[in-house]
Amino acid sequence: MNYIIGPKMDKNGMFAGNKFPRDIINTCNELGFEPVYVHEGYSKKKLIFQYLEDYINLLHIKNNSIVIYIDQVTPKLSRKLVYKILAKKNVKIIPLIEDIDVIRYSRNFSLQEKKRELERLSLATCIISQNYNMSKFLKNSGVEKPTVEMNVLDFLTNSTIKDVISHYSNNVICYGGNLSYKQSGFLTKLKYQDIGKLQYYVYGKGEVSNRLPHNVIYKGGFSAEESIEKLKGDWGLVWNGSSVNINDEDDNAKYYNFVSPHKFSMYALCGMPVIVYSKSAMAQFVRENECGILINSLSEIPQKIGSISRDQYTRYRNNILSIAIHISKGDFTKKSVRKAEMLANISNDLKG
Repeated sequence: MNYIIGPKMDKNGMFAGNKFPRDIINTCNELGFEPVYVHEGYSKKKLIFQYLEDYINLLHIKNNSIVIYIDQVTPKLSRKLVYKILAKKNVKIIPLIEDIDVIRYSRNFSLQEKKRELERLSLATCIISQNYNMSKFLKNSGVEKPTVEMNVLDFLTNSTIKDVISHYSNNVICYGGNLSYKQSGFLTKLKYQDIGKLQYYVYGKGEVSNRLPHNVIYKGGFSAEESIEKLKGDWGLVWNGSSVNINDEDDNAKYYNFVSPHKFSMYALCGMPVIVYSKSAMAQFVRENECGILINSLSEIPQKIGSISRDQYTRYRNNILSIAIHISKGDFTKKSVRKAEMLANISNDLKG
């Protein structure tokens, strides 16, 4: 028996932190992995009960199994428990990296704390990372384990992928996500003269929704499940942080250099070519698959979009729709899990 460990999430969550683990667990379950649920964090009032519940669930994992663990690389008690128990069972551990909190919240951790959390990955047989940049970071941080890259995060949906161009105004840019100032503060700095004839449609929840300038239009908040039917636009913006330029001092902005954002997949399912930072982790994929444009600053968007012909846009859109079909079926997850499973079996054979 093989297992997939992760949090149990309902369908009402608005952001990727809710949908991503559900989709991973459902896809792995389809591949024959039995779900084992653990809490992402423990409440103070229920700490002992929740901890014991996770402990008992983990004890049911059989020795000599292959175990995928949705890992945030964070100093949470539940994560420590997972690795502690798995280390005592003769299993092949495959962390599937959802987030690397020691990068995302870098200023909150000392070098020693970062090292300790990354060292837990040394228990792995192999690692499923999100992309090449993430794999490179792990290796440069001393994690000498084979990696398999997903490249794109899947987004399971039964919604009809938007395969017909209903209009081509070429000037509506969609942005969906957490509208906290730290993650989406750049929206408040999109001055009219920088925007030109462009309009931004913004979706999500957070304080930024009340501080948007002219031509940046708030369209409301929807769950991840509803987003494919609700989001509108000609382009999907993949950006993060508080600045219109990438600030190396901004951990939220820099974080996109190492992760494959879930919003990329959301835009793909909406039939929107994407706009991404030229040095982000998604840049190479976008370039190679001709499914969007690369920028160094948000101020470049008017000129970049203005130079795109209708034929170019149609090609980008057709390409992103082809990718969306795979995203909707969990194909990127399935491919990476099968590769990791093969590496784990090879490791078993070598030991045998």
